[in-house]
Amino acid sequence: MASHLPVNHHMRGFWRVLSALAGLYILIFGIVGVIQTSGMATFATEGKRVLGLTTNPGFSAISIVVGAVIFLASVIGRNIDVVVNLIFGCLFVLAGLFSLAFLRTDLNYFAFSVTNCIVSYVLGGIVGVSSLYGRVRRTAPTRAGQHAAA
Repeated sequence: MASHLPVNHHMRGFWRVLSALAGLYILIFGIVGVIQTSGMATFATEGKRVLGLTTNPGFSAISIVVGAVIFLASVIGRNIDVVVNLIFGCLFVLAGLFSLAFLRTDLNYFAFSVTNCIVSYVLGGIVGVSSLYGRVRRTAPTRAGQHAAA
């Protein structure tokens, strides 16, 4: 990991909660999406609107997996969330970018709308920034019995 990123930052709990909430939203969106889009083609280019976003069964299933991974990593912590959030933060931004490029084409396999792209950027930003402030390291006791950063 980069040595210039903060360790044991005082706002890490805040960012960890935001990351967990983002993962929980994605998970709930996926579950409701699977229920609402049952009977549709897996990768239909025209989706149904669920929780403000358009989705199809394929995108809903992927959302369940991604949301569960982000939420569980945020709950576990211990620098696992840092790696997971960094990867998924970048993937969300890239997904928003590519989806915007294929928005009104036959390659829109996840039935994205402009709203989906914007939400993908926002969630990518939240999850990505939370990876920057989530690093933790144990503190080692000094000879005087005080705790100092290792």
